[in-house]
Amino acid sequence: MKKTTGIIFLLVFSLIACAPAMKATQGEKLFKEAQTFEGKAQYLSADKAYHKAKPLLVKEGNGTLVDQCRYAFTRMRNITDTYPYTVDDVKKMIKEKYPETTDGRIDEVIAGGRLPNMTIEGTTYYFQHFMNTLFHLYPEFRIKKEAGALGHQSKLMEVMGPFINDRAALRPGQTLTRPFSYSAEGEAVIPRDKLAEKGLLKIWMPLPLVNAAQQDLKIVSLYPEKYIKYPLKNDGDIGLAYFEIPLEEIKGDLTIGAKFTFIHYEEKFNVDPSNVGTYDKDSELYKRYTASYKNITVTPAIKKIAGKIAGDETNPYLIAKKFYDHIVYDLDYSYTPHETLDALNIPESVFVHQNGYGDCGAQSMYFAALCRAMGIPARAAGGMQLFPNPKTGCGDHFWAQFYLPNYGWVPADTSVGQLAKYDSDMTDKEKHDFIEYFFSNMDPYRYLIQVDVDVPLIPLPDEPMVFSTVLQQPLAICAEMDENPSYAIIDQWKIIVKRE
Repeated sequence: MKKTTGIIFLLVFSLIACAPAMKATQGEKLFKEAQTFEGKAQYLSADKAYHKAKPLLVKEGNGTLVDQCRYAFTRMRNITDTYPYTVDDVKKMIKEKYPETTDGRIDEVIAGGRLPNMTIEGTTYYFQHFMNTLFHLYPEFRIKKEAGALGHQSKLMEVMGPFINDRAALRPGQTLTRPFSYSAEGEAVIPRDKLAEKGLLKIWMPLPLVNAAQQDLKIVSLYPEKYIKYPLKNDGDIGLAYFEIPLEEIKGDLTIGAKFTFIHYEEKFNVDPSNVGTYDKDSELYKRYTASYKNITVTPAIKKIAGKIAGDETNPYLIAKKFYDHIVYDLDYSYTPHETLDALNIPESVFVHQNGYGDCGAQSMYFAALCRAMGIPARAAGGMQLFPNPKTGCGDHFWAQFYLPNYGWVPADTSVGQLAKYDSDMTDKEKHDFIEYFFSNMDPYRYLIQVDVDVPLIPLPDEPMVFSTVLQQPLAICAEMDENPSYAIIDQWKIIVKRE
């Protein structure tokens, strides 16, 4: 999708540049100016130029460039909204939360360059979640505990202890145990003035997949039911429902939603490294999940570090364990600027490799890239984490899986395992056991939506999405809207998942 958009860009730009006999219109000149600004990373100026160009292009009847302007609006917003803070904002926010920190120390942290930032038109702007990076990269700022999907981290062992401390003997291979039943309700009420008066609104709504660990899916309701376009997808690579809504039929606020129930099992793998077997390198599975692709990109630098970490080891299970340990112990956790990476076509695996940190999705994609570099099929699966949070019972989450002959897809959750690093209340043994559990085991607090990132939606969108890597909230497109409707839906989307 992103590559196709880039090709269209080049073709459009070439047609304008290579037609000296035809005088460029004012709209085309402004569009070309906007592209020049964007190419120089002058995103604020580019955004203004695209917005000036579009109404002129509408009058000129240039539908192709009108659409390109709309796509550009989304790209520019994904960049500028993700990096909203100046250095003065950063200093003020750190001082407000950590008043005991000296101005000199704050200056040192900023000068260190590890807080995610981007220079736009001569000014350095900082990532909207830079405080999360500060907390995880600098131990001195962990004096104030951060709440997450588990609540405060002191509850980690309280929640996970029963799974981690279970020493029951396992049969070889995968064991499914402790089925947890869940009910879920997700809904968004989109204000009518956030949508176009007419046009076709296309919505992709996430739903649970059915596989060995996630079963007994029951769709209680999907609404508005009359606009469901295709049969529901709950097998294969991604779970979703697809709607096509003629906006001229919507008179008031638009309500979309889903209610469903499902069961998720704890997964435990008892792997004998000597019984892993041999990969069928001609199989479709092997070819697909060892390929360098989109956000799980295997660069020469990633291949080099993968070889260095693997060393002389040749067993895929033991190599994967080395990759898991490397990410958990040597890298750091931090929220990641996903939307900007998507807008700039920067692979998530490359971001983690270059910066030394990432969140659950980014780490999972990096783990998969390391595995693929060594010929081990791997992917980044996920949807939501269902730790017992009293407010919503869920939070966005992704984890990794790697494939072993004779065993199947084995889980590895680096970012949850890594939580032990940041919990000062755990003993060393508890930290060790916690980290070890999340390699080849998976708790039942999961809601699986897709088996890998960058999975094509069904049906394929006919224009770029706000964020195409994962489907954790409903995403949408509408050719009649300047602002992508996904923003309005995501702002209103609320999902509550409860254990029955």
